[in-house]
Amino acid sequence: MKKLSFILLLFLMTLITFSTTVTFIFDAKEAEEVYLIGDFLENGKQKMDKSFTGLWRLKVNLEEGKYLYKYEIDGEEKINYSNTQIDFKNGEVYNYRIVKGMYFESVGDGIVKEAIHETSREYINPVKPGEIYLSLKVRNNDVEDVVLEGNFLSSKKQVINNDDMLEYRFHVLTDASLLKYRFRIIDGQEIIIGYNNTEAPFEFDFNNPKIAFFNVPDWAKGRVFYQIFTDRFRNGNKENDPIYTPNWYGDHTKDKLMFNHYGGDLDGVIQSEDYFKELGIQGIYFNPIFESISTHKYNTTDYLSIDHRFGTEKTFENLVDMLHSNNVKIILDGVFNHTGTEFFAMQENFEKQKESNYLDWYYIKQFPIEEKPTSYESWQGYASLPELNIDNPEVKAFFNRVIGKWMMKNIDGWRLDAADQVPKYFWNNYFYPNVKSINEEAFVVGEYWKDSTEYFQAPSFDGVMNYLFKDAALLYVKNGQAKTFVDSTNRYLNKYPPQVVHSLWNLLGSHDTERIFTMLDEDVERMKMISALQMTFVGAPLIYYGDEIGMTGGNDPFDRKPFPWKKEMWNEEIFNHYKKMIELRKIRESLQIGDYKVLEAEDGLLIFERSTQKETTTVVINSKNSPIKTNILNGEFKDLYNDDIIEGVTEVPAKSFMILEKK
Repeated sequence: MKKLSFILLLFLMTLITFSTTVTFIFDAKEAEEVYLIGDFLENGKQKMDKSFTGLWRLKVNLEEGKYLYKYEIDGEEKINYSNTQIDFKNGEVYNYRIVKGMYFESVGDGIVKEAIHETSREYINPVKPGEIYLSLKVRNNDVEDVVLEGNFLSSKKQVINNDDMLEYRFHVLTDASLLKYRFRIIDGQEIIIGYNNTEAPFEFDFNNPKIAFFNVPDWAKGRVFYQIFTDRFRNGNKENDPIYTPNWYGDHTKDKLMFNHYGGDLDGVIQSEDYFKELGIQGIYFNPIFESISTHKYNTTDYLSIDHRFGTEKTFENLVDMLHSNNVKIILDGVFNHTGTEFFAMQENFEKQKESNYLDWYYIKQFPIEEKPTSYESWQGYASLPELNIDNPEVKAFFNRVIGKWMMKNIDGWRLDAADQVPKYFWNNYFYPNVKSINEEAFVVGEYWKDSTEYFQAPSFDGVMNYLFKDAALLYVKNGQAKTFVDSTNRYLNKYPPQVVHSLWNLLGSHDTERIFTMLDEDVERMKMISALQMTFVGAPLIYYGDEIGMTGGNDPFDRKPFPWKKEMWNEEIFNHYKKMIELRKIRESLQIGDYKVLEAEDGLLIFERSTQKETTTVVINSKNSPIKTNILNGEFKDLYNDDIIEGVTEVPAKSFMILEKK
């Protein structure tokens, strides 16, 4: 990677010299004499002083720069091998030290401390031929402005404040196959930042990109998704039920929820067509639906078959047709880190032991192979989930069949389980390009609970399950601070490539967490607040089945109760709220893909805008238990949630939200 980091000290009248005192220390307790050797010393070397601890020290006054040095211990020259900063000069090895001078940033002084433009996606982010993001980073409070020059049609600038650095990001559209560009810094005078510390332009060849294109499907941006745990959603065909199924509305004990199939199936999903229309969802993500002995299906028995309790391949085809006829996308859960012990390869390992043809499909630790974590590597030590050796070409070839089969059934994408448990190179070098080669409009989502920047570099995914949003939103809505929410979400919004932020799955709960209504202590007003935030924030909302009717439940397995289809068991206030918020999002372009700007974040009051060229929507939320005053919302507004006309907003009621449009 070529790094272009410019230290620019431009002076109109005088040359300023920095100097500082540097202490060199060497541990040679048994030595009689120790000298420091270096060209920066008078006569090339200087004797060091021994302290009472046995360490040798020497203080030297040095200007800014790089200094090579070594030691002479009782007449023998040596370097300090505990110091990893090593360089060579005239065939000899030296330690080195870099001295940086003191500098205090000041706008308009003609001095630019740092201007960074690197060959990485953080700075050069090609979307597709003719579209690219280009960034230059400078010190905060150090320059007046940065302008991009080049052979492009248009350039939209965004200025991002990242602690001590300021990023100038330009969204560039061009009809040139060879883009030429340079940055012009304005800071009391103009400073040109070009290739190799010159004024010559940088170049980006769209026909031979040095960084891979990364074009997230537009259809996935801002879309409202719904997650279904199939066994617990709806029973549409009792003929495929197990011999024993617990009462759908009965006592949901831990053992029943963990080990018993309740009878939910794909026919039940098909029969819910009208419900999906009423709710307004635009995509469904299914927890695993391939053959497996468990209720959760993450221990796959057969990747090439629909679980017989869920239906047949024909049932699945009917499901896809029904969803697509309603413009609803379908995302399948891909479990490629591990299989179940019933998977054919693992079964042969158990049966044939050392004679098995599939030993290299897994990480076998000892013989005889038994269903124990001591026999083979398994996911988090669960012997029922043996980890796959995805470096094995045969394993990759098998998964190529799996990917191809289901994509030929017209699925719209994959959600990838336990993404961080699989080496990143599998995703970005194999899985992602294979999926895109079949359908470039397919959507790939990774399950990762933390900062996902690394997965967007090559790239590996088009989006992730955005637990960072969930954590920030929950902390804020439970009587938290607006600024904390803004800081937490800005950390990923400003780091991730801009083409992915609208496709992040903003969830509030999942099959791996407590129900959101439970986490909010069944407070209806806070439930409405957090879902309003989810439906208006940057990203793609993901609703866990039943959250929209106020289902409750603790951690697994109590977050996986059957969906109660008896409406008297629903919280109608929450359900009607979800319908209204989803409809509002679907008709407001700004809430789907609009730019995001925070207007106020003080105490519990959060006010932000979502805007496109077409419209602007202002969102107001108060997380506190008492009203909060504001003076920034002047003029006449329409509250889009309840159609009220408001003449200025001076106070926001406790535990409330408003969705506003300026009249």
